[in-house]
Amino acid sequence: MGSKIMLIWICMLSFIGGYVDVYGLITVAFPLTHFTGSVAKLAMEGCEIRIDKEVFQLAVALFFFMLGNILAGLFIGERHFSLRKRYGLIFMILGTFIALIFHLAHGNKSFAYLLSIAVGVQNGLFITYKGILVRTSHLTGALSDLGVYIGYLLRGKQFDTWKIFYYTLSLFSFFFGGVISKVMYDIYGKESVYAVSLGYILIGASYLCLRKKLERNIEYEEVKAERAKRHNFNEKVKKYNKHHHEVCTK
Repeated sequence: MGSKIMLIWICMLSFIGGYVDVYGLITVAFPLTHFTGSVAKLAMEGCEIRIDKEVFQLAVALFFFMLGNILAGLFIGERHFSLRKRYGLIFMILGTFIALIFHLAHGNKSFAYLLSIAVGVQNGLFITYKGILVRTSHLTGALSDLGVYIGYLLRGKQFDTWKIFYYTLSLFSFFFGGVISKVMYDIYGKESVYAVSLGYILIGASYLCLRKKLERNIEYEEVKAERAKRHNFNEKVKKYNKHHHEVCTK
């Protein structure tokens, strides 16, 4: 897959990450895409040996997020990108799963916890982009790396400056996803989650189309190379026969 297409893909997933995060903050009052604060909260409550509704909810969301990562490891395996992997199918299943479960739950707010499974899968199955380990569900690592590279730039140190562009674009995509999530929720309420479902389905479908196109290109190049190989062989045979004929006629 071309680097530009891959970058668009990453931005779309970062957008969904921001969208889901804000949706979770609105519906259940805590983020659904990163759990550093949630684990700290569980630790505080654990010291007091107190399990209330909020602690239980945090534990459930954390479990679902971990389950999503487990599923990603189960179905995808190694992180390196390969056309043979079923990224497209997985995202389309995620999108369908979200829409179906939300419909069956009749818009119950507790449905929001299940979004952690989808984000967990998204976070767990992803890949590297030009040597960068991609994370599209949270910003801590991106903010840290962006700050370090800006420091490199100010110091005059040599490095791949495109990384600043990459992290800035990723951060903006996540932020923009959160803004759109708030706008959509104000208009459509809990039903705004269908945008997440549609986003996953579009990402999956676009991947399947691109994979077919790339596979056709690869097959074409292989056929072209085989024809060139046969042509070169035939030319060598003709030259040999011509030379042999000239030798025999002398």
